[in-house]
Amino acid sequence: MKILKYVLYAIIALVILFFAMGFMNPFVKYGHSITVDKPIKEAWAVMQDASKFEQWLAGFKSIELISGEEGAVGSKYKVIVKPSEEEDDFEMIQTITSLNEFDHVTLDFDSDFMDFVQTTSFEEKDGTTKITTDSKVIGKSIISRAMFAIMEKLGRAFTTQEAENIENLKKVIEENTTDYYPTIKVVEDEVVEDLINGN
Repeated sequence: MKILKYVLYAIIALVILFFAMGFMNPFVKYGHSITVDKPIKEAWAVMQDASKFEQWLAGFKSIELISGEEGAVGSKYKVIVKPSEEEDDFEMIQTITSLNEFDHVTLDFDSDFMDFVQTTSFEEKDGTTKITTDSKVIGKSIISRAMFAIMEKLGRAFTTQEAENIENLKKVIEENTTDYYPTIKVVEDEVVEDLINGN
């Protein structure tokens, strides 16, 4: 009987500790920084290119504009992700809450069990670009807050995933061959005249 009593006490203590983690850690903050050997305009364009998201965002499946103007503050998107093969797809609503081209973008992701806010900042120096993320995940229940806190404290789950994504972004940017800012060739006046005259 004494053993059962001690086991019960241990279970109660663990339950109390679990919920205490949620109360003491209402959110988890983390981030990562990289420097890419590309100018800031190209680095920015690659990161904003939805056709490349799956190359650097783990679990990304799709993104769809549902309201507002594409790429504008206040615009909302439906984002579908699949965290792992064992987990089902889940949906988040992404809102652009702040954006200053070539400087920063702040995104808010809302789902049933969490709110995730991420600011990505850009800084150019001597032809290279430093990209820094500042992220915060907030559980919508005491249970999810406790789970997130334990995941981060024991295995640095959020920090590790962020680092993996941003290091993948570095690779995608540095291997980019897409010309996002093609130059317009100047045509000589006489050539224009020949074209007008049908010559």
